[in-house]
Amino acid sequence: METEQSFQAPPGPVLRNEPFRFFFFLGVLVSWVGVGHWLSYGLGVTSTYSCELHGLIQTQGFLMAFAVGFLLTALPRRTRSEPPSYAEMAIITAGLVVTTAGSTLESWRVAQLGYAAIFLVLIQFAVRRFLGAAAGRKPPAAFVLIPIAVAHGLIGAALIAAEQAQGFWSMSLGKLLVEQGVFLCLVVGVGSLILPLMSGYPPPPDLGSSPRETAKAGLYAAAGIGIFLSLALEQSGLNTLAPVVRAVVVTLGLAIGGHSLRLPAKPGLHRRLVWLSTWMIPLGLLVSALVPDLRVAALHITFIGGFGLMAFGVASHVSLSHLGMDALALGRPWPIVAISVTLALALAGRLAADVSDAYFEHLAWAAAFWLVGSAAWLAFFTPAFLRKPPTPDA
Repeated sequence: METEQSFQAPPGPVLRNEPFRFFFFLGVLVSWVGVGHWLSYGLGVTSTYSCELHGLIQTQGFLMAFAVGFLLTALPRRTRSEPPSYAEMAIITAGLVVTTAGSTLESWRVAQLGYAAIFLVLIQFAVRRFLGAAAGRKPPAAFVLIPIAVAHGLIGAALIAAEQAQGFWSMSLGKLLVEQGVFLCLVVGVGSLILPLMSGYPPPPDLGSSPRETAKAGLYAAAGIGIFLSLALEQSGLNTLAPVVRAVVVTLGLAIGGHSLRLPAKPGLHRRLVWLSTWMIPLGLLVSALVPDLRVAALHITFIGGFGLMAFGVASHVSLSHLGMDALALGRPWPIVAISVTLALALAGRLAADVSDAYFEHLAWAAAFWLVGSAAWLAFFTPAFLRKPPTPDA
């Protein structure tokens, strides 16, 4: 995955070598459950709503499925090791389904069991490839944030599962950890590898290749701990300082490791969208701190314009480069245009909801725009996901 040329999959089962084909598809379907909740309520199909349901499905289901699809594809390439096994993929898939179903039924304990299972499989998958005897390379320094992201997820899941016994604070802190902490760490950590490659800049060196890289690993670890502490501080009432701290940490991390201070050196609409998302993430955190009355709406700048846009942008890059569509990666293919326009409209609808007299109507429109854009994106890529890779002779 460190080349812009069309990637030739190694011999073996396609689904194991390129698991993104399945998990990107599944992630979009899961997102329809999360946003469809608001559309069905806005249309009067359902009579109740749950903010927890929507937020947890989008972060623990949709975003996790996209993250899993990328990591299970990228880590074996980076370490020159074995792809994921069918058993690992099956457990992760079951975890995503259980998490989504449990949240839909508001059975938080069941949902968090599925979520924890995903992380347990991912951490052993990564450890065996980075520390095992068969590992051909070491991870970059920023990858120390991956186990810190896992810690956010597991602690957050435990707190959400204990909500009935511990009270509201447990759910509140747990949601902060899984909805923000996990993906802020992953964006900076994994972004240090994929963002330079997408933009045309040199990939990061291996951890331990020089004293400088070792020192950088310590700084990235401090950033992950800082994100965790800021979430705890926000739970304790520091609602202005804590998001600002996270915004600064993420901005510095993406500037150093992801080259976010420079525009991509290569053409391609999806590259510009991912670059934009690196700034939308901290922007949402800053606005939530500066305008506390609109905190939830402002955080959707981070969630939709940041995490969501980055997820579709990176997924587009992985799909185009692995599925023989490199020429499209240099232009503006219609599904990338569609997802960028509809996500912008979804974000506008969500922001307008809190300053209008038609709150749920705006949420329904935002959900509809998400559904249309993601459906267009999926309709374009699904035939390529199902297509077998070309033979070496071809």
